[in-house]
Amino acid sequence: MSKRLRFLVVLIAVCLSLTITGCSLQDLLGKNKNKTSAKKESEPIIAVSLNEQDPNKLLISKGIEDLAKKEDVKVKYINSESKEESPLKDAKILIYQGGDESILQESQSEEIPILALTQLPSGIKPEGIIIPDQEKAGELMAQTLVGKVTEGQLVILQGDPNESGSQELLAGNKAILSKYPKITIHTISSPKGSESVARTGLVDFLQKNPDNVQGILAHNESLAVQASEVLKQTQLDKKISLIGGQASIPSLERMAKGSQIGDIDTSPYLQGANAYQWAQKIIKKEPLEVNNSITSEQGEIPAKVIAVKAVTSSNLAVIQKSYTTTMQTAEKDKKQKEQAESKGKEEKDQKKDQGKDQEKDQTADKKEEGQSGDKQNSVPPGVEKVTERVKTETTRDYLNAEGKVIGTEKTVNEQVKTVPPEMLKQQAEQPKDAEKAEGDQAKDDSKKEEK
Repeated sequence: MSKRLRFLVVLIAVCLSLTITGCSLQDLLGKNKNKTSAKKESEPIIAVSLNEQDPNKLLISKGIEDLAKKEDVKVKYINSESKEESPLKDAKILIYQGGDESILQESQSEEIPILALTQLPSGIKPEGIIIPDQEKAGELMAQTLVGKVTEGQLVILQGDPNESGSQELLAGNKAILSKYPKITIHTISSPKGSESVARTGLVDFLQKNPDNVQGILAHNESLAVQASEVLKQTQLDKKISLIGGQASIPSLERMAKGSQIGDIDTSPYLQGANAYQWAQKIIKKEPLEVNNSITSEQGEIPAKVIAVKAVTSSNLAVIQKSYTTTMQTAEKDKKQKEQAESKGKEEKDQKKDQGKDQEKDQTADKKEEGQSGDKQNSVPPGVEKVTERVKTETTRDYLNAEGKVIGTEKTVNEQVKTVPPEMLKQQAEQPKDAEKAEGDQAKDDSKKEEK
């Protein structure tokens, strides 16, 4: 046989073998990957801990959620109601704005990267931070004020002075106000968790300078609310100009009513959207689009600074509509999500309960089968002969015409008979056949009713 002929014979044999086994030549060569058998990797989980006191918290989460939906990524929010032992379980990154600080330590111990949002957490070096342009916000606040006031005393209600964002806001305020020598600045700081200090300080200062204060700059919404309340109580709301540094639906409503003359749009939705994008880049170990950096006690932190703009009477209507529409959509989405989660939990509980009921039924069936089996297997193996001893007792009463017993007779009869073992087995199988027949009859009756 020639070499060429031998090659053809071998090739035909290989082809026949592939046909019989259902394999292709690509399978044999390892070029065809079985995509259906490849296990799909679980989608990454992004853990998010937001500041519960932030009036724009829902708008920030809306920015995160909208992008997460497009990429089918699960977002897990951590708050005071989280009852899981490990809320960071399976999380690939933590976006942290505020909340329980112990979650930061847990994140570090689990080597889960942290992305800061709006402010740097104390004692922690995150991978980066998404933050509004605080210095620019401070400048815009002051510019809005000097448009109406160029002399007199001004009060600055500063947030926590230990936060870098607060320091930048104050620096922005002073950069503009320092150009007006007839303006005197009085700063009242309020460390974290002690906003009431700012309120008390403002009341005292207004009492001492009832006619000299011309304006108030409140760095955040919490401080702006307290300033607005104090001005109304002291009937100075028409005389003293109030400007906020964190626009929200309540602050925009105050502007619409005339009790506040300006605010700063910090774009909370964009903060959330950018936080999501950076979180994904950190997970995938891709380079960040850094446009700034922030110096912290832990060193330089890469920053994505979000542009801000002043809210005045000229653009109030447009910005107020944008905030309101986005908030309404966010609330609707949140409600739908909660309903879906609640429904899922109910279905899970129902399945769990059904499983328990089935387990109980199976246990009962096994018990009945066991009891039945004991009766059915009453004939031990190897039995050649079975005897039954039947004892009967008869009591006979003799009654007169009135029905009174006038005599009684008792007889006892005992018989011993032999029973073939096969007969006992047949008797044991009869209940099974009767039960099967009863079930079949029930099915037939059900079909007739349906017809």
